[in-house]
Amino acid sequence: MTRKNEYTSLQEFREEYDGISYKKHRSFIGIEFTYHGVYYRMCREPLCDEHLPTLPNGNKGHYNVVIVHWKNDEWFSDYEYELIGWYETIDDLLQNCYINGRKFEEIIMADETEIVGKD
Repeated sequence: MTRKNEYTSLQEFREEYDGISYKKHRSFIGIEFTYHGVYYRMCREPLCDEHLPTLPNGNKGHYNVVIVHWKNDEWFSDYEYELIGWYETIDDLLQNCYINGRKFEEIIMADETEIVGKD
């Protein structure tokens, strides 16, 4: 199988999405990817804390993962996704988000994961 995924390490992924400015890396807010034929989006929400959801531990959810149902090149609508979950930090997301029984950190590094877009 040909490798579709561009990431070579979890650290590379963390540096792009943890919201910290790096001199050598661009910091992104969201990523869209496909895994086993399903289209997903992970987003670090750029909202003020008062607009973010409160997690069961009382902290704010800064990252979310969704299954999206819009087709490529069509406009996103709030009604076209299924929320998988909200997460406080990038490490919380990597360790505690599960898709089909696999941790997000495994999926984002899987050879068959195809990175579709970044913003």
